[in-house]
Amino acid sequence: MADPSGVAPQRIVLIDDVITKGRTILAAAARLHETFPDAHISAFALLRTMGFLSDVSQLFEPCKGFVRWAGGDARREP
Repeated sequence: MADPSGVAPQRIVLIDDVITKGRTILAAAARLHETFPDAHISAFALLRTMGFLSDVSQLFEPCKGFVRWAGGDARREP
């Protein structure tokens, strides 16, 4: 839970190990935005998956993207 007492942060960086669709990181960002509406919120994930695969044959290059709420679910680009 975010504590709004004290000085409000100007920038917040969320860190996650793996991002698939982005639901968890999007929910965390939404909760933080409720408490700190003026803060710039960004996120970093070590890995991104292309779905729930039983065997990963290769890793892809790092990328920069977005997670948005669209059509009733989280959408990650790329």
